[in-house]
Amino acid sequence: MWVLVNIGCIECGVSSNVVGVYADKDAAERDADILRDRLDWREGGQNGYVVFPLPEPGVIDAEYRKALAEVR
Repeated sequence: MWVLVNIGCIECGVSSNVVGVYADKDAAERDADILRDRLDWREGGQNGYVVFPLPEPGVIDAEYRKALAEVR
């Protein structure tokens, strides 16, 4: 599974959002390319469209696991 995310601009105040979840990486990348061409400037600022692999449910990346464990 793959997730396509719109990364907004923190300096401009542009929101970020999950565009969609895809079973096929090529389809996610194709849509990211389309959105980069059509919506790279949105809400008055820059937007980036990035495809990330989705881990299994309940799996937390090791980089964040320790920080979360300290407060749970």
